[in-house]
Amino acid sequence: MMLWGKAEKRQPTHAQRLFHGLVREWLWIGLLLLPITAYLSLSPGLALNNPLYDSLRRLSPLPVDPRILLVTIDDASLKKLGRWPWPRGLHADLIDRLSAAQPAGILFDVIFSEPGDPANDKRLAESVCNAGNVLLPLVREGAANYSQPDAQMMPLLKCAKGVGHINVEADSDGVVRSLYLREGPPDAKAPQLAWLAYEMSGELSEMPGEPQQSVTQQWHREHAIRIPFIAPHTRFPSVSYVSVLHGEVAPERLRNRLILVGSTASGMGDRFVTPLSSTVGTTAGLEIQANVLNGLLQGRSIVDLPGWLAALIATAWVALLLGLLLYRPRYALWMTLGCMAVALLVSLALLRLGHWWSPAACLIGLLLSYLIWNWRRLSVILAYFGWELARLDNEPKVLPERRRAPASKGDVLQARIFALEQAVSRTRDTRRFMADGLECLPVATLITDPMGNILLANRIAREVFGNELVTQNLLEQLADLGYPPLHNGVRPALSALELVEFRDIHQRSLRMELAPLLPAEGDVALGWLLSLTDLSKERDAQQHRETMLRFLSHDLRAPHSAILALLDVHNGESPVFAQIEQQVRRALGLTESFVQLAKAEADGYQFQPTLFAMLVMDAFDQVALIAQLKGIHLVHDLDEADEGMVSADQSLLTRALFNVLENAIKYSPSGTTVRLRHSSEQGWLECRISDQGPGIAAEDLPELFNQYRRFDSSQGSEGLGLGLTMVKAVVERHGGRISCESEVGKGTTFSLRLPLLDD
Repeated sequence: MMLWGKAEKRQPTHAQRLFHGLVREWLWIGLLLLPITAYLSLSPGLALNNPLYDSLRRLSPLPVDPRILLVTIDDASLKKLGRWPWPRGLHADLIDRLSAAQPAGILFDVIFSEPGDPANDKRLAESVCNAGNVLLPLVREGAANYSQPDAQMMPLLKCAKGVGHINVEADSDGVVRSLYLREGPPDAKAPQLAWLAYEMSGELSEMPGEPQQSVTQQWHREHAIRIPFIAPHTRFPSVSYVSVLHGEVAPERLRNRLILVGSTASGMGDRFVTPLSSTVGTTAGLEIQANVLNGLLQGRSIVDLPGWLAALIATAWVALLLGLLLYRPRYALWMTLGCMAVALLVSLALLRLGHWWSPAACLIGLLLSYLIWNWRRLSVILAYFGWELARLDNEPKVLPERRRAPASKGDVLQARIFALEQAVSRTRDTRRFMADGLECLPVATLITDPMGNILLANRIAREVFGNELVTQNLLEQLADLGYPPLHNGVRPALSALELVEFRDIHQRSLRMELAPLLPAEGDVALGWLLSLTDLSKERDAQQHRETMLRFLSHDLRAPHSAILALLDVHNGESPVFAQIEQQVRRALGLTESFVQLAKAEADGYQFQPTLFAMLVMDAFDQVALIAQLKGIHLVHDLDEADEGMVSADQSLLTRALFNVLENAIKYSPSGTTVRLRHSSEQGWLECRISDQGPGIAAEDLPELFNQYRRFDSSQGSEGLGLGLTMVKAVVERHGGRISCESEVGKGTTFSLRLPLLDD
């Protein structure tokens, strides 16, 4: 929909001015709404960010990498091995058991921050050194540094394959969703323990995430990632600590695995609230490390998009909706919902690719766009309705209007509803007026919608169809009435209906007429007007006329033919017989003239493409004997190869040519010539038939083709003057014209003009 038109030279309408103002206002609203969206997108504490992340994250959980195996310090292990903490000799035995199975790496999520029994500490350090692939955690102490291990623990840390931090911090809502892969004092930043395990797997890739501004000057954090949790009801493969310690786990199950050792027992305190907590409760720190490692191994760690890029995507999406609302306001709700759905899908797709973009700010911007648009558009519509209804109220009333109590002036919407109620009431009255007028029409008349459902029908229509018709389908009603084109079950569009005359099931002759009802502006039909005219009386009269013609042409001719046969037997016996024969033949000629004229004026023409030269040849053959007996020469300039085509009833048009030629021969002296010439130009074929007879006076030419007219030039000739009347009727029914040029004493020329058939 175009809301403005620069090409228009005329003064803009009130509606155009209102909507032009809406466009300008909408541009200012867009300039205000887009910065708000960008600001919200850059706000990390937006309440909807975390719930949206959790919801979308559940739609794309990671599968469990088969290389990960958990050795859990569970309730069963605590029951068999005693209360925590355990002697470190047990951990040394566990490492020895694990090392014997040749795992890819051993990650200990167990803090060894304080010295224990020196002998056990030494034994643990030796087991770690012998294994050569053990990773140990660091503990952050306060806000400034990592705790410094006692000198007795230094051998243990030196024997470890790597030492990393296991720090996690909850978001503002208390849920653990992310961590830093590297953090610590500026001079001693340590990698995350799961990252060290990932490096031991043999995978080579850059650390995901980007350096970030540190919280304090003494503690640096970088490479922030979101933890890609597995599905809530999925578990990492695990074995109990005590089972491994007692040798109950087959070495094949441990070989080439990345083994994570840590606590999962409920009483150990190492548990956190995560996005999985709503279904499975709190999550052990060991399982958090396993989820981090699982994401690294699959290259699916999640990194937040840069703030400027997130703001750009959100504002671009809101700007797109602002433009669409202006361009296609009719579909505002669906476009808004579609943009919201696409924003969520884009966020989900980016999440699957390892990037997090929160659509919260975008969704808020889209919702505000829709609400503000509808508010402003409703205001414009109310203003326009008020103006238009005021104009309608000031127009002259065709029918008396029923007034109601006015609405409260304080409520604009109520006032507009009241005015609309008045307009609708007036429309109903107008419809009733149309229905009453339709009811009085003398022919069956119906009004339908574009689909053919009948809206209005008058009394005569209800009588013709035999039911109430309203809400019925017109095509089905016509089929039940016996409309021939619908007998095969096909239901074409109303615009394709054949407008034919047909006999219905009650043997009534009905002529159907159909016309579209077009709006004031446009050419798409709002409905259809159909009328059925009962022509039964006219067709009965026509049938009576045809019966009379048959009587004239056959029954009346038969006794005359019998008389002529009897006269042939007594030929020459008496002059009276000769007079009788003359009168009988005259009666037969008059009967033939009446029959030919009646056929020419009837409706039963059968048109078909015809070579005009063939018709001329047939007519010449029929008059050849008459011309020969009178000594008249017949000449024409046609041949059978002439390609002049006309749409003609061959019998009647040949008869018309015969009548003109016969008249020319009848009134021409012996030894003269009757000539036929033809020419074609500009889609017309002209045939000129000339004779050398006595001619016709100029004052008689205007009445030459009238019935029962006789002129001085025809004295002594038999007939009633019906031949030329028949010719004129036939030529005009063929869409042509006939004229006559004559001069007394020099001859007469008849000119017949017929339309040529298009190629």
